[in-house]
Amino acid sequence: MKIRIEKLICDLFPYSRSEVKKLISAKRISVNGEILKKAINVDPEIDEIYLDDMIIKNNEETIYMLNKPSGYLTANFDNFKPTVFDLVDLDARKYFAFGRLDFDTEGILLIGKDGKLAHQLLSLKHHVAKTYYLEAKNAFSEKLKNHYPKPIDIGEGDIIKDYKFEFIDDNKAYLTIYQGKYHQIKRMITAFDNEVIYLKRISFGPINLDENLALGEWRSLTKQEIQALYDEIAK
Repeated sequence: MKIRIEKLICDLFPYSRSEVKKLISAKRISVNGEILKKAINVDPEIDEIYLDDMIIKNNEETIYMLNKPSGYLTANFDNFKPTVFDLVDLDARKYFAFGRLDFDTEGILLIGKDGKLAHQLLSLKHHVAKTYYLEAKNAFSEKLKNHYPKPIDIGEGDIIKDYKFEFIDDNKAYLTIYQGKYHQIKRMITAFDNEVIYLKRISFGPINLDENLALGEWRSLTKQEIQALYDEIAK
């Protein structure tokens, strides 16, 4: 459905119509790869609309939150193991997970159809935080505590430079990461001669896991939560 671009941007951002006109004059808005020279009607479901390097969507497309249990692959299809799409009533040919959780990891997993939003949320450029609760087999060593917050070499040429630990017990901690290396958290703990025995993601960017969702349950995000995701990549 066509809509005036001023109204679209005013609905999504704290701009007045006059401020949107200034954005157009400053050549900060583009539609389908062309810098906008004047206000026009656009279809946000069809047109690619950018404010600077951020794609603009009308937020009517639903995104879902799943409280993923252990024992499910983050995949659309698999011939041998159950996938997260066995838990949700969504078409696996049209939807996909925003990032991945390991087979034995629990917690918040976002599912939607907006590939560009997913890419931006996972891009290192936007520095989107993911926070996990973890339990280790043994108590965290003084070596690890003294090493933090210096970079951690997890092998195979991967160096983790940006992370945050909050130690809450001898073998329990919250860990926030910004990258998405293969088995990253498990490898970070293994680097200090320990082992992760339980892992749960409790937040993805500005979205916290809904405590009312039991394992395997899911719900749609609110409009405010969806907007928070777009605000996150606008930073």
